[in-house]
Amino acid sequence: MLFVVIITRSRVVQLSLNPLFRRGHSALFKAIGESLCPDTSNELALSDNPPAEGEEFRILNLIAQVVPMPKEHPFFLLGMDCTSRERAFAQTLKDRGMVHQSTTIKGNKPIAIGHSYSMLGILPERSDRDAPWTIPLDMSRVPTESNSTQIGLSQLDTVLNKPNLPWSNQLCVLVADSAYGNKQFLTPLQEHKNLVVVARVRSNRVFYQSPVPPEIPARKGHPIWYGERFDLKEPETWHQPSEITPMSYQTRRGKTINLTITAWSNMLMLGSKDMPTHHAPFTLLRIESFDASGLAIFRPMWLIVIGTRHGEISSLQVYQSYRQRFDLEHFFRFEKQNLLLTAFQTPEVQHEQQWVYLVMLAYVQLWAAHFLAVALPRPWEQHSYNIDPSARITPSKVQQDWNRIISQLGSPAVPPQPRGKSSGRKFGQSQTPRPRHPVVKKGKSPNLPPQVAA
Repeated sequence: MLFVVIITRSRVVQLSLNPLFRRGHSALFKAIGESLCPDTSNELALSDNPPAEGEEFRILNLIAQVVPMPKEHPFFLLGMDCTSRERAFAQTLKDRGMVHQSTTIKGNKPIAIGHSYSMLGILPERSDRDAPWTIPLDMSRVPTESNSTQIGLSQLDTVLNKPNLPWSNQLCVLVADSAYGNKQFLTPLQEHKNLVVVARVRSNRVFYQSPVPPEIPARKGHPIWYGERFDLKEPETWHQPSEITPMSYQTRRGKTINLTITAWSNMLMLGSKDMPTHHAPFTLLRIESFDASGLAIFRPMWLIVIGTRHGEISSLQVYQSYRQRFDLEHFFRFEKQNLLLTAFQTPEVQHEQQWVYLVMLAYVQLWAAHFLAVALPRPWEQHSYNIDPSARITPSKVQQDWNRIISQLGSPAVPPQPRGKSSGRKFGQSQTPRPRHPVVKKGKSPNLPPQVAA
């Protein structure tokens, strides 16, 4: 089944036309409906009969076998992000909500109706010549009663708490965008002593310095948890940085980019009674980009580096790690355009989750076979003839050569035997229409009585 998913088609049903698939098109959808879905999904987590512990991590254990060990950096690089699956007209699909959907029409809101999926993956080390790859570890749906932060925490607990995985006792670095740079996500992760989080923050945030201990210890009153105010948009509130690191790099077109990484250590985020943050100091980075003439070419980027072992990672490693976070965008685009991630239309939420896992495993198989594939450029792809033979090829090139690879391996399945056609439904028998489900709209204010002026 996974072998056929890798073959590019415009519709899911056309996968059954591939010569590698020896059964009918009805067996294709039956395989999707009866495939194994791990316990990370919300439906199985709320079920009365959860699967055994061995079945829960079966997919994760298989993926861990093809994860390479880091060589250049002393840590595993993890990436987390969400992607949307638009289902605007699926009225019989449960738990649809408002999701992000980029649009090219100016003035339109970038939203759609559908489901959102949270992805946690490994970003393997690569050079500037290597193609961007992401090894997905888990892709779980974000229910409307939850959010991406809560699902992301659940995914990290599942991945990091498994003792026999390669990264269980190693230093791990997680890179995430500004949606995860809040105390609701960062504070619970302090329990993982081998995890360091690099998250982007908005330029209008306010942080605090660590408090200076008084010369005379106070005998009464609450201890001071936060020091001076540090407003990102007000430079006059910034204190002396602890480190300034200059560097430069060249783009693929030969353009030189000069960087200045300014670091402030022992910064604090304002917490609350239920979620105190004064015991979790972090390092704040401000990254400025300039061209060869000294003019700024991008807006300054703010990053926070938090974790028990965040002092073991240099500012340069932090920037390089977060820069590789954009490989996640290549992953989502390839899965949607080449592996039909959003092409499967079903009214069952569980079947949709199972299809997402099948597509995820198909991508993992491409990664496992990328060193066997040969880059075969098409006649109109002139730039592909100059590919470095020592560089890692793209997932698209592996997919083009997949027929040759899988034909040599063969299939362990027994050849199917035709059993005839089913009798079908009896004459006059009718099916009950599926119920229609409304779109869940979060943040709707309750119907309060109108206030009367005094």
